[in-house]
Order: sequence, then structure tokens, then C-alpha cells
Amino acid sequence: MLEHTFVRTSVIARLRRGPLGPYLDDLATTLHHQGYAPSSIQLYLRTAEHYTQWLQGQGYGVSEMDGALLQRYVSGLTRSRSGKLPKAAQGLSHLVRFLHQHGVVSPRPAELPPIEQWLVDYDAYLEQVAGLALSTRQGYRRIVRRFIAACFGGETPDWSSLLASRITAFVGQESAWRQRSSRQLPAVAVRSFLRFLVFRGAIRPGLEAAAPDPPQWRHASLPSRLTPEEVERVLAV
Repeated sequence: MLEHTFVRTSVIARLRRGPLGPYLDDLATTLHHQGYAPSSIQLYLRTAEHYTQWLQGQGYGVSEMDGALLQRYVSGLTRSRSGKLPKAAQGLSHLVRFLHQHGVVSPRPAELPPIEQWLVDYDAYLEQVAGLALSTRQGYRRIVRRFIAACFGGETPDWSSLLASRITAFVGQESAWRQRSSRQLPAVAVRSFLRFLVFRGAIRPGLEAAAPDPPQWRHASLPSRLTPEEVERVLAV
């Protein structure tokens, strides 16, 4: 698959000589099947290469990769003014998930409750894929936590049973008590989470459209009254 992703044979040979060499063809194939463009796959593979070089410099092997090391690596990178992650961190969630699924990296020693695990994975998606800043991620997570609780209570989420009507109702309830400037936030956060679920294959594409933006009417308030001076000018005309 690397031959279909990179043109230069020297780049392909270098990638295959690296610590991730045995896995990169399968990782590239997985990303291709998930619909990523060749340019994105190139970026993600180069990101994976840089990360493993950093791991080696820190004295770690690929099998020792974990969330704490990934956070250390990402926190040491320079962010843009907008808060988005630099290219050197984009796509690392794909690498970590792929290595977990193929048994290269050991499972997490302590299992989180299912809801918490979904929120942890969602936060990683927001940071590493969407490139959102911490404050934005925290706001989204608060709304999504309430969304999951509204849909499933404390039970393990069964995403196959998620209905569009439940999504629409939750967004409407969350938006109703908010000020005008923040009324769209619940829809944005829930749509973001639903896109994450599509990304993970937990729900079908298109269900995110069930989180509509609340209506925003411009000029919905009554106009301010005319002053006595303005009334006099109108009458004079």
C-alpha cells in the first residue's frame, strides 16, 4: 500500500526500515478504506514516523506506547495561534488505535466505565483529529456527558438504538434555557460527538443531521422607541 501512497522509493524504504515498518502498509490500507485522501494518509504516516523517532529518543519502544507518552509528545509541540495542533500531531489517534487493535501495544491496565471511556476517546478525537483547544473540548464534553445520560442513563451506551427524535429533543431542551449567544453550542457539540461516532463506526452516517441549530431571528426584539427630538424631525418632514 505504501507504493500507492508515496512516489519516492527512498521515502518508502526509509519508512519500512523504521520501528513501524512492519505495520505501515496495513495502517495505510486501513486509512484508505476509511475514506482518507492519499495526501492525508501521507501526512498521518509521516506523523507516525516522527512520533516513533521521538519515542526512541526517550528510550521507549513501539510496544510501550501509551496515552501518557502521547500526551507528553503532543504537549511539547508548538501550537498555532488558533490553538490547532501542528501537523506533527495530526493522525496519531489512528496509529494508537491501530496498534491496540493489532495487539502491538498492550491494553490499558485499568478499564474505565464505558461512558467514561467513550468520553476519553472523544476528547482524544477532538484534540488529535479536530485540533480543538482545551477550553472548547471541556465545553463539548460537559454537553456530551449530559447527552449520553439523557439517552442511556447510567447504562452502557447502545448506539444502535439511538434515535433521531431523541437527539433533536435533547438539543432543543439544552438550547431552550441558554442565552442567544450560546444557543447553538448544544447542536454544535452533539453534532461533533455524532461525527465521532460515525468515525468510530458506531452509528450510520447522516444521523448527525438530527441535531439542528435552534432558530435565530435577527431583529426579533422590538425596536427602540424614538426620542422626542426624532419625533419632531419626523413630523417636520
